[in-house]
Amino acid sequence: MGRPRIFISAGEMSGDLHGSNLIRAILRKAPGAEIVGLGGSKMEAAGARLLANTVEFGIIGLLPLFGSISRYLDLLSRADRFVAAWRPDVAVTIDCPGFHFLLASRLRARRVPVLWYIPPQLWAWAPWRVRKLRRRFTHVACVLPIEETFFGEHGVPATFVGHPVVDHLRGLDLDEDFIGSLRTRRDDRVVALMPGSRRQEVAPILRRQLAVARALAARDPHCSFVMALASEEHRAWAATETAASGLAIRTVVGKTHEVESAADLALTKSGTTTLELVYYGTPMAVFYNVSWAEWNFAGRWLVKTPYLGLPNAMAGRRIVPEYMWNKPPTPTEIDEVVSLLADERRRRQMQSDLAEVRRQIDVAGTADNAAGLVLEMVGKRVPQPPAWRFGLAM
Repeated sequence: MGRPRIFISAGEMSGDLHGSNLIRAILRKAPGAEIVGLGGSKMEAAGARLLANTVEFGIIGLLPLFGSISRYLDLLSRADRFVAAWRPDVAVTIDCPGFHFLLASRLRARRVPVLWYIPPQLWAWAPWRVRKLRRRFTHVACVLPIEETFFGEHGVPATFVGHPVVDHLRGLDLDEDFIGSLRTRRDDRVVALMPGSRRQEVAPILRRQLAVARALAARDPHCSFVMALASEEHRAWAATETAASGLAIRTVVGKTHEVESAADLALTKSGTTTLELVYYGTPMAVFYNVSWAEWNFAGRWLVKTPYLGLPNAMAGRRIVPEYMWNKPPTPTEIDEVVSLLADERRRRQMQSDLAEVRRQIDVAGTADNAAGLVLEMVGKRVPQPPAWRFGLAM
């Protein structure tokens, strides 16, 4: 294979982590590969030469909304000029659809084959973007089986490679002493509160989770509440709400996976956390932060799936409760969550359903599988774009 030239672009901390694992897998298969890209310190430590650190300075991700758009476009221009001069044999984009749809347009213009690893969830919202994806990307490395089906139905070459989160969890060494400390009595029922890490969501989601927690505490004196957060900054955001709840809540930072694995019930925000809970087989209720106005002016036109929660989407039916609206939970919703502790038959059914979902995504060697696709695409012929498509409209 010689020394394939591979350009990899990732943004945000999770993309940097998944990119670093992919780079290591590529270098195991092709030790002479030259890898240059956009990412962070983890990708650099894995063997990539960084054109720019897009994680440390937040260039990819939220910047177009909260920072300098000119800086964002400058990065796109720098990447395009570098690709034109360096001529990579293949390019990989990881997550971050806002930036990577634009970058892929320039890569398509340069006739570089492009793999999208961890693609946007087009099956769930704004599915019409699949036409643009089909023009600009050569192949998609799917992390959910339903994605492979969706892209196949829309004429996009796609392969399910497994989910990197599952691979990460499989290799974790959990702190068993900490897990043991979550129960002071044998009959304690551990309830995890997981409000997320985005400041604009922590308070409203946590407020609703605490309303449910108070009902749980009133009906079951053996409930023990623990809130898992990613940083001390998040603890400060949540402190006001927890203090006002009147509940005894243990707040921990950096022990999220231990809490997920030990909990009898998790009250969680949406997203990757729900997949982690699926892996551990932990019953859950999922909370969103959507207002009536947001749904009626935008959401109802964008969302094209009956289920937003990943466990429900993969199961094709509602196996875990999900509550969209940013308003106090209703008595019916509270009763539904309480039953996940009180009704043993319902608990066992949910655990069985979660085990079935886990079987769909429990594929070993995700990074190795994706690396294989990358190397198969080296030198793949990309047709000349139509003359009438130019600029960012490739």
